[in-house]
Amino acid sequence: MATNTSVCPICDLRHVTSRSMNWCPECEEALCTDCSEHHSLSRGTRSHKTIPIAQYQSLPTFVTDIQQFCLFHNEKYQQYCMTHECPICYKCITEHGKCIDVIPLEDVISEVKNSELLRDLEQSIEDVLKNIKRIREDREGNVQSIQTQKNKITMEIDNIKTQINQHLDKLKDSVIKELEQVYNDHNGRIQSIISSLKDQEHEIKQCNMEFENITKYASDLQTFLGMREIQSKVTDNERRLKSMITNKNLENVDMQLTIDDKIQDFLKSVEKFGSIIIRESPSICTNISSKKTRQAQISAPHRKQSINNISVEFNKKLYTMCASIRGCTITRKGLCIFTDYCSYSEKLVAINAHGKTEFTFTLSNLYSAFDVEVINDNTVAVSTGEKYEFTQYTGVSVVDLTKRKIIKFIELPGYPYGIKHDGTSLICYVKDKDLHVISCKDFSVTTIPNIVVPEYSYVTTHADTILFTNPNKHKIVCCFYDGTPVWEFNNDILRTPSGITVDDKGNIFVVGCESCNVLIISPDGKQYKQILNEENGLNNPHAIFFDKLRNQLLVANSSTEAFLYNIRYL
Repeated sequence: MATNTSVCPICDLRHVTSRSMNWCPECEEALCTDCSEHHSLSRGTRSHKTIPIAQYQSLPTFVTDIQQFCLFHNEKYQQYCMTHECPICYKCITEHGKCIDVIPLEDVISEVKNSELLRDLEQSIEDVLKNIKRIREDREGNVQSIQTQKNKITMEIDNIKTQINQHLDKLKDSVIKELEQVYNDHNGRIQSIISSLKDQEHEIKQCNMEFENITKYASDLQTFLGMREIQSKVTDNERRLKSMITNKNLENVDMQLTIDDKIQDFLKSVEKFGSIIIRESPSICTNISSKKTRQAQISAPHRKQSINNISVEFNKKLYTMCASIRGCTITRKGLCIFTDYCSYSEKLVAINAHGKTEFTFTLSNLYSAFDVEVINDNTVAVSTGEKYEFTQYTGVSVVDLTKRKIIKFIELPGYPYGIKHDGTSLICYVKDKDLHVISCKDFSVTTIPNIVVPEYSYVTTHADTILFTNPNKHKIVCCFYDGTPVWEFNNDILRTPSGITVDDKGNIFVVGCESCNVLIISPDGKQYKQILNEENGLNNPHAIFFDKLRNQLLVANSSTEAFLYNIRYL
């Protein structure tokens, strides 16, 4: 492919700058008008079909980047390997000598634009667009509905507030009216007493003036007889004062307000106006409509990501302080959770992103801790494995990480080992029993028949398949949810497989205890690659977990050490 499609590379070799007008997909070259004419007449290229350069430039980059020549041998692709699902040149034949499904590339790509696969893809695009539009409109409708509900709730709150204020105003007016009446009554009484006292005061002052004049200017006879008159007036006023005291007319009057107990209770007990409750219900758009044919999708070859394009990058080493690690997982918050299966000290250990121990939760003597799986942000499920005492339970514990306690226990009829949460249920293997499925809604238990595995088997899921390890037979098995087998992987490179996990592309990561390594296996079980071994610090590894949120792989040895790796897709 030319690096600059706007310039004719043939003319450029002749040191002539000509604008390219056409593109030859066979030669992967841009052509000017003159070169296009020569290209259409030349014996070797006259069968080539050129397209306008503008049409070629409209293709997406992932299409224009596809080469027609082998990256390793620089020879044109001529064959297609159905086993590895990739085009190969004639020199690649030696590397695919054991592959029985190698066919001419022409047989694969001929009439591809008229194939059922292309029509199926076109229908898939149309279906996805319709579903996206339908779901978007449904979500937009939900936004409008909650906006309407918000406005309605706001109005309801304002109405209640108005009613409360109106009622308080009525209560206020009533007590103010009572206050005015009480004030007027007592104020009138006191004012009447004050008026009477003023009259008495005036009378006594007059007596005092008359007394002084008598003592100065009256004769002795007049003084004697006048004193009797004044004495009579003074005595009468004293009597009137004593009468006021006796009748309690001179007691002080104070006014106070006593708030009704119900209002006091309202102020103290009512801490909030109300609560906003969210009720979620299934949307009508939960069923994804599709018209594409399943058969066309299965029968046609397709390009897929090779596991050889997956690289592993060391991130950090974690010290768990666990004597017997058998399970590990990572929460959405980034906490690494490990189980310590050591007898009589079973516990969960949580390590944060900085490698520090966040907390340790020791289970009671009634419960063991073999494998662990995240249910949600605050809850994990822990399988018990084999019990060490007769009094211990066997089943699955549901642990609240925030409260550090077991909130639910599901008893199972045997020793449960590997456990996996598939979004709605817990998939759990019970030694020498059928596969057990625990509903996370009501914790009811059902079984999938014809899948009996030995002890220390681990399990994971991807799409509509279940994958589990069989350490006794050194193999990995993939089956559908009804127990129908899909494929098996059995290779001497993997001995005593234990922990198993998958990425969001369906690639399987599995640890081998005896072989002391970690393998990546392709979703169809046909390709594999060893990515970690003893040189990377592995020592009898048991547990493994792929964090799909961060594209990180957590691998744990049988004790103390664990390793966190970044997974890169090239």
